[in-house]
Order: sequence, then structure tokens, then C-alpha cells
Amino acid sequence: MKRFLQTLVWLMAFALWCASFYLLLSKRPYVGSIHVPDYGAHTVLFFGLAFMTTCAQIRPNIVLTLAALYCFGGMTEIAQHFNPPRTCDPLDFAEDVIGATMGLAAALASLALLKHHLRSMRSHRTNCETTVSHVS
Repeated sequence: MKRFLQTLVWLMAFALWCASFYLLLSKRPYVGSIHVPDYGAHTVLFFGLAFMTTCAQIRPNIVLTLAALYCFGGMTEIAQHFNPPRTCDPLDFAEDVIGATMGLAAALASLALLKHHLRSMRSHRTNCETTVSHVS
């Protein structure tokens, strides 16, 4: 049940992230008459998307995660071609790829550090229990 709730929370976060991605990058690149550049926005959004999807997996599948995110990035760029104020830009797709790759790497590093920390806490607790049982 705990794993199910964790997965549900991550899926809701993923849905919110996708909605924000769609609203921020696909709909309105202009605020009034001022053009808002999205340089770096693709990288940041795909970093977060990759980080969340990697952490949501019980056993992260690197190839499948990157393939899905790269396809999603490519599809959004193609979709922007049909959205008049937006344009299909290969540099935006490159930012998507960089952000997804960095996000996946950061998530894997974070998960490895967390796993190491939990192991060290567990071993420290075992050592403390052993010491207490010898003293008593």
C-alpha cells in the first residue's frame, strides 16, 4: 500500500509537471508585447521531469526513461510547428536532451547517496544496539 501511494504521488507530480510544461512552453511565449525567451526553460523543465520520473521508479530503467523523454521532447517540438506563435527549433530539442540527461544523472546520484546514507544509519543503529546490550 505504501508503494502504491508513493507511486500515485509521483504520478500526480508528473501530471502537474507536464501541465506546466505545456502551458509555459507551448501556449504563450509572449507577455503583452514583450517576447519572453525560453532559453534554459527547456533544460530546467526536462531536468525536473527526468528527476521525478527516475525517482518514481522502483528500479530505474535508464534507457527507457531517456527514450521516453527524448520522444516527448521531439513531439513537443513538432507540435510547436502547428502552434502559430511557436516555432520548431532544433536547439530547443537539444536543451530537452541535455536537461533530461542531467536530471536522470542527478536522480541516480541522489538515489545512490540516499541508499548509502540509509545503510550507514542502519549499521550505526546496529552498532549502538550491540553496545547497549553489552553494557546491560
